[in-house]
Amino acid sequence: MAMERNGIVFFDLTEKYDDHPAFKALKEVSLGDVRFPFGFFLVEEDGKKHVIPGTKEDLLKRLLIAFPDYPTPSLTAPNCSVNAFEDGCEGGCEELGVTFKCRRIYDDPFQYYACACVDIS
Repeated sequence: MAMERNGIVFFDLTEKYDDHPAFKALKEVSLGDVRFPFGFFLVEEDGKKHVIPGTKEDLLKRLLIAFPDYPTPSLTAPNCSVNAFEDGCEGGCEELGVTFKCRRIYDDPFQYYACACVDIS
């Protein structure tokens, strides 16, 4: 099930969201085998969509918007990252505790996609 926190959407890795606009837009680009440890932006220029890698700061900004009370070290744990967004995320969150799960992240206004450990409790 997807959840939304302060405008940031978190998608469960075990479910399909083919009808969601975020996933429809991704079908127009090829991510290949590229890894995006801090996510990426989908940008349209001259009628074509391009992928621009995100930074650690880009990811942290979205996570702090969604979870302003989280301790920063747990937000930036590099164990859950995008391998190819169509396939999901890779890594795990076990060292953060049993309530943390690796989730896909989407920030619509900025067309930002990422993966991160999220407390689902």
